[in-house]
Amino acid sequence: MNDGSMHAPEERHSTKGIIALLIVVAFWVATFWQGLVSAIDIWIISDIFNHCLFVIPASIYFIYCKKEQLSLSAIKPNYWVLILCFGSLGLYGVGLSGGVQLFMHIATFTFLPFSIWFLLGNEQAKRILFPLFFIVFCIPVGEELIPTLQAVTADLSVMMLQWVNVPIYRSGLYIEIPEGRFLVAEACSGISFFIASIVIGSLYAYMNMQSRIRRFSFVCISILFPIIANAIRVFGIILTGHLTNMEHAVGADHLIYGWVFFSLVIICLIGLGELIREKSSDLKSETPLAIPFASSNQVYIKASVTISVAMLFFLFWYQLIQSQLIAGTSPERLKALPFTSAQVTANWSPEFVDYFDKNASRFMFESKAVDMYAVWYPKGRGELVSFANRMYLEDSWTLESVYSVPINTETVINVEQIVNARGVRLLGYWYFVDGEIFSNKNHAKLYEIYQIMLGQHYGSGLVMVSAEIEYSTLDTDKAWFSRTMSSKFSAINQIFP
Repeated sequence: MNDGSMHAPEERHSTKGIIALLIVVAFWVATFWQGLVSAIDIWIISDIFNHCLFVIPASIYFIYCKKEQLSLSAIKPNYWVLILCFGSLGLYGVGLSGGVQLFMHIATFTFLPFSIWFLLGNEQAKRILFPLFFIVFCIPVGEELIPTLQAVTADLSVMMLQWVNVPIYRSGLYIEIPEGRFLVAEACSGISFFIASIVIGSLYAYMNMQSRIRRFSFVCISILFPIIANAIRVFGIILTGHLTNMEHAVGADHLIYGWVFFSLVIICLIGLGELIREKSSDLKSETPLAIPFASSNQVYIKASVTISVAMLFFLFWYQLIQSQLIAGTSPERLKALPFTSAQVTANWSPEFVDYFDKNASRFMFESKAVDMYAVWYPKGRGELVSFANRMYLEDSWTLESVYSVPINTETVINVEQIVNARGVRLLGYWYFVDGEIFSNKNHAKLYEIYQIMLGQHYGSGLVMVSAEIEYSTLDTDKAWFSRTMSSKFSAINQIFP
């Protein structure tokens, strides 16, 4: 009988194949070192991404379990996959130029499975498809979904409260009942539940299901289930506060209920999986064992040299990019504006990190006070567009609405209406990147990356203009605020070097 079971492991996995694979992994570590280090820092620091520490060991284990179906002595490189490899390498360069860690992490943890796919070829890569691309779960991504999950959780929980006739008033992410006020904060978004559920659901589907339809259905369930479950959790907390006159479901109770509820969610998810999975009579036979054959030395050498030279070329390019990001010896600071004073409000405080200079001041327009806050990031001095930078603290303020104000025929500025327990504010802002104005942070970031890659970047800044208003005169105050920004726009931009 001529199948893979007749061949010894040393015939199936030759030294040449193992060395070729190790070369690819070693060059991957060297090329993407900065992306790896920054990702590991996030895994360790953030509770949301602690699971990422176990992803690569799990992938290695699952690949090891498939060792009888593989043959490293017979690699058949697929050179078309190099297109995907080059895409990851290019994305890493873009991320490095703009300090966009998300791009760097995506590139880092997609290049590894792509490069292994290239080396092994289609047939063998297909045998380890899930463990190979399970590595993608190493990407610390998902925090960007927090505002969306907060809004969805608030929408669903309010709908459930209306079902049981609890009197409520909603203002942004604040939900008020007669007994008190609740805020659907970042911790209530359920992002940890959401990400963990997807990872566990994917693992369960791979380990316990064979049908692609069943696997896909269960992964979809693992995406939707935690969103609905988290909304039920928030609904239960508010309802408990309503029924107990706020004696329970406040303070530390949130954390206790959260972890207990999360455990129940996972148990229920696995229970659903048990209902969906195939019965023993429906299981198909295992994938046939690989039939090894000997690849010539030239195949190993050509494949290893090709991918290694590609990584070395891009590594040289990365070094050139990093040389352009070195800070100047004495960058200019922000200029003082003659119509501003040092007096600023205490109840609105943006949060920015690693800035080179800032200006927090106040000016008067039509007898009303306007607060201004500007930050400046010259070349090589921190990152302006970053998730760590906040124009207002989410613990103190919540977004109620957004609208646009035309400043001139070419410029439109976004204005956010934010609220808290003490009042409401209007907040207008714009980005200043190498002399160009942007109202969208993504556009500003892309232009900054473009300038860096051309070697023409000298600095990026952000202006925030804010004022307290009243709901009773909302329309009048909005018109006044628009006049304020239109009148002072050009003068304020003189603050930048």
